[in-house]
Amino acid sequence: MDLELRQLRTFLAVAAELHFSRAARRLHVSQPALSQQIRALERTLGTALFDRSSRATELTPAGQVLLDAAPRVLYEAERAQTLVTQAANGAVGLLTVGSVGTALASITPRILRSMRARFPDLQLEVNQQDTSAQLVAIADGRLDVGLVRAAASTEAVAVEHLVAEPLLAALPADHPLADGTEIVPEALADEPFVLWPRPLGRAFFDIIVGYCLEHGFSPRIVAEGADIETQLGLVAAGLGVSLQPSYYANLRPPGVVFLPLTGEVPQVALQVAWRRTDRSPAVMHFVEAAKECAQPA
Repeated sequence: MDLELRQLRTFLAVAAELHFSRAARRLHVSQPALSQQIRALERTLGTALFDRSSRATELTPAGQVLLDAAPRVLYEAERAQTLVTQAANGAVGLLTVGSVGTALASITPRILRSMRARFPDLQLEVNQQDTSAQLVAIADGRLDVGLVRAAASTEAVAVEHLVAEPLLAALPADHPLADGTEIVPEALADEPFVLWPRPLGRAFFDIIVGYCLEHGFSPRIVAEGADIETQLGLVAAGLGVSLQPSYYANLRPPGVVFLPLTGEVPQVALQVAWRRTDRSPAVMHFVEAAKECAQPA
């Protein structure tokens, strides 16, 4: 059965007017053309929809059933068309997003608010993951897009710069150096360090170690934490000092003091990453929103 939506709309106009001429004027078509559409619809359904035996046009029982059903059919058809268009434009569906903790403490909330405002029907699922895990998950298709730190593009994953942030020294609040206004990097030479495990972020780990080596020492790592909360908790407990991107100072953990480092300090990049083969409009919308949110106010 080939039921045309145009025929249903014509049927509803005739059913509302119960007069073929008035319905034709309402639809801005000729009466013969309108009558032809109704006859074609009746042939498709195999039954008469209007009783034309008297001077007044009336609905048959079959016509009454169609009158009840047709608005729902048209609504669902229009809704399906809208959803298909929105999906093609990246405005509906599910977008899985990864984010390092640094970004969650800074740019990620702004990006999510921007996406919510522009695409309220697009579901965003956000997972906190380290950079290495995100790059693997994006390449494997388990994440659509990620906010990563100090990463390099790969054959499978494109990475674009958003913002850069300087390293800060994170010290226990009762540390002798915590009362100063800044830290000379050489003053940390004999300090125990709390750092990220290198497998969770090789580029970031190498930035820190390289910075220490430039100032004449190799960091003595006594503890590692798989997330920033663990690391800062270890610092607060007095196990050691740490070097962290400045955005983590926004967390204001109790028992930890953040101080700037003197001299030239490495800038740690926050970036947006996505699968090179992914042509999803939703992913591109997220990348554009990320770049917009990274622009200076």
